[in-house]
Amino acid sequence: MIYGYCRVSTKHQNLQRQIDALLKYGVNLRFIFTDKYTGFHLDRSGLNELLSVLKQGDTVVLKEIDRLGRNRKETKEFIITLIKNNIEIICLDMPYLKEFIIDKIKENEGFLEIMANALLDVVLEVAEQERKKIIQRTSEGRKKAIEEGRKFGRTPKIGLEVFSKYYEKFLTRELKAVEIQKELGISKQSYYNYINLLKKGS
Repeated sequence: MIYGYCRVSTKHQNLQRQIDALLKYGVNLRFIFTDKYTGFHLDRSGLNELLSVLKQGDTVVLKEIDRLGRNRKETKEFIITLIKNNIEIICLDMPYLKEFIIDKIKENEGFLEIMANALLDVVLEVAEQERKKIIQRTSEGRKKAIEEGRKFGRTPKIGLEVFSKYYEKFLTRELKAVEIQKELGISKQSYYNYINLLKKGS
């Protein structure tokens, strides 16, 4: 059986990119396990569910190898555990991982720990450096965009001018706050955000 696993570390990241890659590879959506947030250990619900169904001869497909753990140590330990349990690992971003590293480790089980520590450290170091580069590029791109005056975040549902007219009705007691929220289709938090924007502009 072929299973997939995806994970994102923060609420700002999106799982869909990883899921799309697994679907394209041929993993059935029903057999893709996901974790939205990272815990302190490898006790995530999606990962635990995957572990509960894995059997010898199964395959786990990932887009990125470092999705298995929060750090190199966890990832390496997890890979070794899968190898020892005769579970195949396919990493879409590292097609050479299986052929040149995992298969070689299997061929030399007596040196599993030594070879894993050496080979996987190299692989995971590369993955970690790539991730750092992406974070740096994203940060630099965001900084440049801010300098150029581009704004981030969601576009407000309504203009501040429209909100101000409704807010005037609140001040004159023609409308209640909840009525304004309902009419404009905004949340309570958005309502107060608009008020803060009005105060800043006054």
